[in-house]
Amino acid sequence: MKTKIDEPFCELLRIALGISQEFPYILTPQEWRQLYTMAHRQTLLGVTYTAITRLPKESQPPFRQTLLWARDAEAIRGKNRLMNQEAARYTQLFAERGFKSAILKGQANARLYPDPFSRLPGDIDIWVPGGYEKVLNLLQDLKIPNLEHLEPEFHDIEFSNENKIHIEVHHRPSSTSLEIRLNRTNEEIQKILLSELENVTLTPEGFYTPSIRFALLMQLPHLYKHALFSGVSLRQYMDYYMLLMHSTEEDRRFTWDFVKKIGMEKGCAAIMDVLEHVFKLPQEKMLCEPNKFYGKILYTTTITEGDFGARLIYQNKHKLKYFFKFIIYNIRLFPMAPLYISLKVIKYWSWKRHTLKIIRQISSIFHKKSLSKN
Repeated sequence: MKTKIDEPFCELLRIALGISQEFPYILTPQEWRQLYTMAHRQTLLGVTYTAITRLPKESQPPFRQTLLWARDAEAIRGKNRLMNQEAARYTQLFAERGFKSAILKGQANARLYPDPFSRLPGDIDIWVPGGYEKVLNLLQDLKIPNLEHLEPEFHDIEFSNENKIHIEVHHRPSSTSLEIRLNRTNEEIQKILLSELENVTLTPEGFYTPSIRFALLMQLPHLYKHALFSGVSLRQYMDYYMLLMHSTEEDRRFTWDFVKKIGMEKGCAAIMDVLEHVFKLPQEKMLCEPNKFYGKILYTTTITEGDFGARLIYQNKHKLKYFFKFIIYNIRLFPMAPLYISLKVIKYWSWKRHTLKIIRQISSIFHKKSLSKN
């Protein structure tokens, strides 16, 4: 019986994290190329390379494929060193001006990994207290160019620095998910997150990180929202697995109360199922009982589409096929997240109508020009 390629891929992730010690697969060169593509799509090239170095020689990929993997893994290690340096530099810059900060997600999550330098970094999310006006004045005082998203209601101010590192300076602890906004508990949730940000720790790398509890509270709605709207990779699930493995029973109980407050019980149960399936998350580390039906939907979508942008590539190449998959996927998810899915479908059709309107206008202009020439 032919093995699905995602099964050995998940096994590599477990080996990298020390969950498994054996790799019960002998793969062909073509299957190893497929695994490499999947690792790239899931933004887990560095983590999977760690696993490959632990395999016996007969189980490893062909030499050229291993060399390519090693090159990417070393580039990721270099990027992590740069990101840590930049996070420490901005921490110091802000501190010199009287602002205590904390690194959210990214480099803070990486520190929990068995090999912190194997996690592919994205951007730097840094929390700075004081509110929109004070944070904006701080960045302007530092002469930060090309500031974006300058709306007080938005949760951060974004820019790219001279080293081409994307920085998101949060003047609110987190963006609020749709369910939080519709339940009108936004301010209450922000207060909970703010109170947790009082417990920050200075790391040997030179930047502050928030508590595990804050990370659990902040990143679960973030993961859920992107899983439903724009797609996430297994790297985001791995981040949450690492947070849970480092959490206390009190942290998890507090987070589950938070989940119930924002009405995200079904989504949380689906995420727990993905974590159990991929990383063998122990029952005692879960926030709730896993939901296998919705978990399978999230897992299948994640493993086939990957990180942000992969869905767009698939959509452009197979528009009709994507349309039917889009409809079926959202019908199946509707009972789990009716508010999210309703907004998603409305936005999708609004975008379609807007695009068609522009196409008609352009066609009309060319048609009029053609008539005038005749």
